[in-house]
Amino acid sequence: MRGEEVEEMRMRRGISKGLPLLVLVTLFFGVDGAPVGAEAVKIGLVDLQKVLVESKKGREPLAKLKADMDAKNRDLDTQEKKIRQMVADLEKQQSVLSEAARKDKEKAIQKAKVDLNRTAEDLNREFGERERDVRQRLVREVTTVVQDYGKKNGYVLIIEVRAAGVMYSSEGADISKEIIAAYDGGAGSQKK
Repeated sequence: MRGEEVEEMRMRRGISKGLPLLVLVTLFFGVDGAPVGAEAVKIGLVDLQKVLVESKKGREPLAKLKADMDAKNRDLDTQEKKIRQMVADLEKQQSVLSEAARKDKEKAIQKAKVDLNRTAEDLNREFGERERDVRQRLVREVTTVVQDYGKKNGYVLIIEVRAAGVMYSSEGADISKEIIAAYDGGAGSQKK
């Protein structure tokens, strides 16, 4: 498992252990500690992945990262084609090459393969780190938007759907679209 997957699993376990108790206490006592009376308790659900994928502010940095990664992969493909051409040339020339020339070409091919593998590993590590950094920044931004939205619209609790393991909720509880609109700067579709 990658480090970010392990970190996400730990977060989910931590949230899922304390979440049922938190929800019950919040429903019974409310936010201010007084028992909840006749007023309705507003609880919202947000699908963070949906917000990141569907919001303009989430899509743009992820699309730029993917474009950068695709460009680097094209460079790797070019290097791989050169290596295949070197191998094909060696096979064609093998009968006319001296032993020393053949060994030199084999060493050059082996060195090119090692260099290609190192470059690919370095790029994978670099893009993995960049993606993690971008996602962490986006999550911080969305968290701020969710907190502001919750305060402005009277929510007692807003839960991230996937981390909490929500198995059922009414459609009205999912405020992901409203969060996307708020995150992208639109105020037209906020619930009250």
